[in-house]
Amino acid sequence: MRFTIPLVIIGLIGGVSYAVVAEQGKQRLPHADTPVQTVVAQAEPVPMPQPSAAPVPQGPKVDETALRYFAQQGDTERMNREIERLRALYPNWEPPADPLAQDFSPDRDIIRMWELFNAGDYAGTRAAIVARQATDPSFEPTPDLLKELNLAEAQVKLRNASDVAEHQTVITVAANTPELLTCERIDNLWRLADAFVATDADDRAIDAYKYILTNCTSAEERLSTIQKAKAHFDIAQLSPLFELEKKDANGVGEFEPLRLDLARAAIASSLDVGGVPVSPADVAFFERSINEQSSAEDLRLFGFYKLERARPNEARRLFEQALEKDPSEASAQALAAALLQLRDYRVAEEILAPYSDLSDEMSAMYLDAVAAVLSLEPRVSLDSDALGRMVDAISSTRNANAAQEMGWYAYGFDQVTTAIEWFTLSLRWQPDLEKAAYGLLVASNAAGDLNTVQAIKAQWGNRSERIAAFPRVVDGSRPDTQTAPVQDVVAKPVAARPAATPSSAPRTAAFGTSGSGGGGSRSCQNPVPAASLSPGAALSQAWCLMGLNRPAQAAEAFARALQSSAAATRSDAAYGQSLAYMRMGLPDNAAVAAASAPLPSARAVELEIGIMTQKAQTAYAAGDYVKAIEYLNLRGQYAPERNDLLTLRAWSYYHMKLYREARRIFKAVAATGFGDASEGLRLSEQALMIY
Repeated sequence: MRFTIPLVIIGLIGGVSYAVVAEQGKQRLPHADTPVQTVVAQAEPVPMPQPSAAPVPQGPKVDETALRYFAQQGDTERMNREIERLRALYPNWEPPADPLAQDFSPDRDIIRMWELFNAGDYAGTRAAIVARQATDPSFEPTPDLLKELNLAEAQVKLRNASDVAEHQTVITVAANTPELLTCERIDNLWRLADAFVATDADDRAIDAYKYILTNCTSAEERLSTIQKAKAHFDIAQLSPLFELEKKDANGVGEFEPLRLDLARAAIASSLDVGGVPVSPADVAFFERSINEQSSAEDLRLFGFYKLERARPNEARRLFEQALEKDPSEASAQALAAALLQLRDYRVAEEILAPYSDLSDEMSAMYLDAVAAVLSLEPRVSLDSDALGRMVDAISSTRNANAAQEMGWYAYGFDQVTTAIEWFTLSLRWQPDLEKAAYGLLVASNAAGDLNTVQAIKAQWGNRSERIAAFPRVVDGSRPDTQTAPVQDVVAKPVAARPAATPSSAPRTAAFGTSGSGGGGSRSCQNPVPAASLSPGAALSQAWCLMGLNRPAQAAEAFARALQSSAAATRSDAAYGQSLAYMRMGLPDNAAVAAASAPLPSARAVELEIGIMTQKAQTAYAAGDYVKAIEYLNLRGQYAPERNDLLTLRAWSYYHMKLYREARRIFKAVAATGFGDASEGLRLSEQALMIY
């Protein structure tokens, strides 16, 4: 009868042996060169003539205690191994026909030793052996008991060392006791792999995992092995392990769930700031997976991946599927993000409306969509339901930016009085909002309200170039821009709407500098005059004001902080003041502020990029396309152009009648799915056909 024992292949890591276990098919006797079967065959006794009067000598007494104990325990494997051992020692011995028969008086000490061993009391087993040898010096425990006891004690030592992170001890015990490293004791192999990783022997850990996947067959243990390896290694290092994957009859790999997890994690990681680009193979696998059986979460993840790579149309399709499967806040927010990037503001507003009051984040996103819809050119006519929910949202949140956009929307439909009311309300909610002040200036001028025009110019002239440069009314009357009354298309923010002008709201001048800053509870809601503060305190107040989106007041506080004797404070103040001016749409002022104190190179580059971007946009809006290109070229020295800026460059070339250059850029941007580029491409190609 054959049985297997471990064959140990020893390698060396850090001066300590490590072991990987294979199997050897034949057991050989100690110090013998022939297999057990051969020894048994050769050991058959040769009959010899004996004197008739002499008694036949009795053979040695065979101790069958262990054999019968294993039989009683139902441990067939150990029983057969004991039979093989006894046959090798006693060639004439035959095993009992019935090992469970009661015609045998067992050695109670040996029985006790096995009972202690099976109970896990290895120290007690050793003590029982010593006690028996004290009374019977010739007693020797069976080799099987000694072998199992040594293995058990080694395994305890290995696991204890692993539990307390004594990694070198784990490696040493494994090397000295390779019989521990088998599929039946797979936990030991896992612990050895962990020890290799902890001692920077990654190749040896991979070898241990490869041994398991090559030799062990349990599906659960194989999947657990690759999961454990995943915790230590990246996808490239796991590649040789995935090559050992088994497939079922349908060709589905046993590690498919883990492959999906890895692809999902890689895609999610790539979306982080500074994330590593995901491999095309992972993208293809993940896309195939969601096409076959997708969850809303995976659809959203892949949608954001597409959105990050300027493919908003593909992202929109994925987000729409996610919203259909899971009509949740997360799905609506994701779809709205794609719609806003596609500039499909009306649909974004409709999608977000039912979710707008679920969280501050959703409310802010909805109001961004509202502001975008209201700012569309040419102005779109909205139905009463859409306008009603927009007005309600603006009023309930007291959102100053959306309120001033509603003012411009009303002004676009010649509802000057309504526009004035919305601009006034916007300034009441955020007194330093320059866009609202400018809107009130324009609307008041259209209404012939010279006093308000002069008051706004006096209040804002030193903070806004366009307000300072705005012309005065010549005859004090509103220009005649309509021949018949225009139906009101914008609801007025009347007092009948409780949320619009609550009785507890402070009644401040529409273009004043005091009052509520928009519902926050920050300590700078009622800022102290910057001149009365120390530079350090002024810097803190300035950043607080920036957090409340009050850049004009923040710029004044930063100016006070610039008077500090501390270089770090001056640098921080210059950086902050530049940001404040950029938020106000004053890139020239921002450039002056950026130069007022030394800045770290990263901040200087950040500001230069922002300033050149704003200057390019301002030049384009003013029709100075040559300047717009110049500023984009300057910006290009610091950062690559985004799709929106590439499109601005292309439109500049288009207006300069450089249609081939425009077409080249529009074509490249349109290939990414960026909305405006397709129309530009069409017009450029049309112009090339004409000229």
